[in-house]
Amino acid sequence: MKFTVDAKAFRTALEDVMGGGKYAQSGGVKAGILSEYVYLDMGTTALDLWNGDGSYINKITLDITILDDSTRNATVNIKSLLPFLKKLKDEIEISIYDRVSISTLDTNITLPRVARHPHHEVIQRLLLMDLKLENQLPEFNSVSFEGKFDMPVSVFKDAIERCELIGTGVYKIDWNVEEINELTISSSVTGVKQYTTTVEVSNGFGDSATVCFTGPLHRFFKDGEITFYVKDEFPILIVGEDRLLVKVPHME
Repeated sequence: MKFTVDAKAFRTALEDVMGGGKYAQSGGVKAGILSEYVYLDMGTTALDLWNGDGSYINKITLDITILDDSTRNATVNIKSLLPFLKKLKDEIEISIYDRVSISTLDTNITLPRVARHPHHEVIQRLLLMDLKLENQLPEFNSVSFEGKFDMPVSVFKDAIERCELIGTGVYKIDWNVEEINELTISSSVTGVKQYTTTVEVSNGFGDSATVCFTGPLHRFFKDGEITFYVKDEFPILIVGEDRLLVKVPHME
């Protein structure tokens, strides 16, 4: 695998796919990451960066120029790459064979590669799964989602950041087709405290759904519009322009 890519774009994608933020733990939340590894999967004109564990998987698609596609996938340690990428700018060349090599006109960096992502099987299942995103309601594990709606990233970020003040790290979205342009987002400690907000959504379609989730999903997306695909007590799928995530529901 060999390709050229903008250094800043690659560094930003690696930082984002690492999934940093506040994660729910017993008794509250704690800052953490999804994982420090990334599975790279080369397409015909782009590179997909995958990360995940048993409950949360994300993907970012990055434009690259392919120089050698004889090997189309590899796993690397994000934390080992980032300190070097922060010192580079403009276009860089990356080759991954027995080792990882990062090159510019006057610099060459060699680092070890990783044999396998610790959650390789989970990523492979989603990678090989046809989500049928071209359909009005795509599928996950051959089961169709039942509702969809769009929301600006800024609105989603603001609502979850306010819900974070409750301190549980558990969030609930409640979408009712009878109020198709509204979405209720909340977080609570039963009988103690609760935060609830109603936000505007657009392009709603399908059936009502209520889903609880944990994790800093709002931090993964940067700007623009995102599409939510939902179904009661079912994984939530959120799709942006160059990225997507799937999160297993939190069962209360």
